[in-house]
Formats: sequence, C-alpha cells, structure tokens
Amino acid sequence: MRHVQFTVHGIPAPQGSKRVFMVKGRPVLTDASKNLTPWRDSVASAAHEAAQGEMFDCPLFVHLHFRMPRPKTIKRVHPTVAPDLDKLARAVFDAMTAGGLIRDDALIVSACVNKRYDDAPGVWVSVREETT
Repeated sequence: MRHVQFTVHGIPAPQGSKRVFMVKGRPVLTDASKNLTPWRDSVASAAHEAAQGEMFDCPLFVHLHFRMPRPKTIKRVHPTVAPDLDKLARAVFDAMTAGGLIRDDALIVSACVNKRYDDAPGVWVSVREETT
C-alpha cells in the first residue's frame, strides 16, 4: 500500500468563489482570493516532489491538517471563522492534481480534514491508497 506525506509552509488560501469582470467587452473570470494562485503553486510543487514520478490512480484516503495563523486579538481556542474548511481542502485537492500526485481529485473517497491555530501556518498532507 503506497503512502505519501508532505508539508507545505505558508498561510493556507481557500479555493473561493469566482469573480467576473469585463475587459474590452469580454468577460474575464478570476479567483476571488488573490492568495490562491501562489498557495496552490506551493502545494502543487510539494505534491510533485512527493509523487516521485508515480501518480496515484486508485481510491484514496487523504488527511489534511491545516495550521492557521492566530490573529493577535483572538482568544478562542479553535479557528471557527473563515476560511471554510471545505474551501481550504478544495484548493489542496486541485493542487495535488495539478502537481501530478493524483490523477483526479474524484479518486478521493475518504478524507479527514481539520484546522487549528498554530504559530507556523501551513498544511500537513497524507495520501494513501484506500483499502477498505
């Protein structure tokens, strides 16, 4: 059973909504989050390195542990505010596909995703073949 783990440092960015605006009479579609592209590029690069030339093409279990920066004025224990956990996960799933670690994020049949406050923001990723 193949199992890959990697860590990406930096502030996680959500795969958010799209924005449309007109340029010279043509619609242009962009991501609402300006931080998404560099974050996905970092994740895709780490996923590519972790793949070592072998792409997963089977049912997968993925564990994502997001470490979010704690705002200075926040005293609560858990990050119960935006960004939403599902949007953070979508950005990582799409980046793993772009990085060549997984053929398609539809192969993910089971996932454990959490977010916590931490002084060193980023995400820890574990991908393994689903056997059950």
